[in-house]
Amino acid sequence: MIVRCVALLAAFTAACSSRPEAPADGAPAPSMAASPAAPASKPAVAAPESVVFADRTSLAYVLLVDGKQPAPTRAELAALVERELAGNRDDPEVGVLLEFIALDPEADPRLSAGTHPRDLIGLRIESLDATARRAAVAEAALADPVLTRELEPPERAQLASLRAGLLLRADYRNERAVRGLRLLQTLVRLLAKQQHALIHDPDTGETMGVDAFERRRLQAGLGNVADQVAVVPFPDLLHGAPYLRLTTRGMRRFGSADLELDGLPRDEAVLQQATFLLHGLAYRMARLAELDPSGYPLELTEDVEIDFADVTRAYSRLQGRVPKCADCLGTVTVGLRKRAAEPTDPQDHLVLRVTAPQGDTAGLADAPAWVSRALAQLLGPPAPAG
Repeated sequence: MIVRCVALLAAFTAACSSRPEAPADGAPAPSMAASPAAPASKPAVAAPESVVFADRTSLAYVLLVDGKQPAPTRAELAALVERELAGNRDDPEVGVLLEFIALDPEADPRLSAGTHPRDLIGLRIESLDATARRAAVAEAALADPVLTRELEPPERAQLASLRAGLLLRADYRNERAVRGLRLLQTLVRLLAKQQHALIHDPDTGETMGVDAFERRRLQAGLGNVADQVAVVPFPDLLHGAPYLRLTTRGMRRFGSADLELDGLPRDEAVLQQATFLLHGLAYRMARLAELDPSGYPLELTEDVEIDFADVTRAYSRLQGRVPKCADCLGTVTVGLRKRAAEPTDPQDHLVLRVTAPQGDTAGLADAPAWVSRALAQLLGPPAPAG
């Protein structure tokens, strides 16, 4: 696998996320959302080619509140941080968060006093009336039991009364383990707690309360990528029934394309293994997308190797939940291919098919058979039903 710098000015545009929901027995399961109607025709599949990671990312959260109110000023947000994080004054990221709040991405940088961390571009704050809130937050998402599965009963009851919103959007570069994302999530949590608000992620469609949001916040070492990236099932248009494909939501916040694995049977144990593979690959892609000190975007030019450690790191908040196969190789190499956009994709965001590596002609010709071999090689045979 080769990752190299390229002098490109454009890359992807901005922000998507969720986690696999844990069933009663404690083992993570695929994050399942309702499958929208499939396009009538099969998507075109491009030949393997290079993939350019984003040199900057934009991510927004909408805080659902019960009535339109003025957006908090930057001074008010800074005061909130200083009050709520007073016990963490020795944490250097508290000071950096205050710097981030002061950065207006639309202001003339020549008028800014002093210097600022180059990975932080700016923060936008906006108040949404009922009409703007409906435009930003789909009502269908608020009614979806999967997308609202994190809500506690009192929060679910509160949802119908929250007609307005506050939008916080951060622009940042993928450096220092995506520090801009972690800072934004801290600010969103503090403001939502103050406003008694619920938190909506427009990219993934998920809505949750403050406690769930804090539990799933990105860790400093990128160790819980599975909390940030949803895995959603769709019909497999390339291979037809009875196969499914799993597609991620949330990779844009890491400056990466989303990922799709097709040729999967309708078997819960196999779908769980496929979810593990995708989250392990998501962890690798988030690491590979970290911006080079030169400031140029990065280009992925060859296949990607995933090992069992990548999968366990993606689930670090759920230690021991990924079953280890002592007799497995524990590593697999995958290829990535661009495909044509579909109506169900995140808006203006690339999705890559996960395929057999370049040169594996048999695997490229028979995706279902290759997927079965790849999952067994990385994770061992699927657990028997029951």
